[in-house]
Amino acid sequence: MPRELEIEFKNMLTKEEFNVLCRRFGLTDASFFKQVNDYFDTPTFGLKGKKSALRIRHVNGRHDFTLKQPHDGAVLETHQDLSDDESKNLIQYGIMPAGEVEQAIAYLGIDVDQLLHIGELMTKRTEIPYKNGKLFLDQSSYLDHHDYELEYEAGDPISGGAIFQSFLLESGLSPQPSKSKIVRLYEALKEKGAGA
Repeated sequence: MPRELEIEFKNMLTKEEFNVLCRRFGLTDASFFKQVNDYFDTPTFGLKGKKSALRIRHVNGRHDFTLKQPHDGAVLETHQDLSDDESKNLIQYGIMPAGEVEQAIAYLGIDVDQLLHIGELMTKRTEIPYKNGKLFLDQSSYLDHHDYELEYEAGDPISGGAIFQSFLLESGLSPQPSKSKIVRLYEALKEKGAGA
């Protein structure tokens, strides 16, 4: 499905809270899989300025190229599968593969020839079915940072929000709204004096 609306709720976790949830759901190291996100933007951060994000997510030999943009309180995602060569050419040389994602970026008024690789973020993730949705536990590493995050993907914003708030409350988790992974990467780049 090249385009989909994603309704998700997120909360940052401390390492201790992350470990408590791992014990609650009986998770071990083997419960997690590794994904690597490569992020792109223009030198003037044109996508960031439009509250949009562009990434290639690498999981199990697949390369999912995704543009995320805000849409009516949710996130509109445009997806495209890339070959190994297309992925490598975009990361190393800035060569944009033709397709739905390129068209969606151009529609935003962004010059695709200006896009460059801005950084990589590695996540160990697990997925847990939960009340008509999915819970995700993430442990991410990027530059010199490590963080922990809880995410709930729901079918609709009203019931999803209520389920997520109830889960935080019953789990004794303090609400700590999460910034998106690319925003956390931008902030880490800024700390290093690399712009953003």
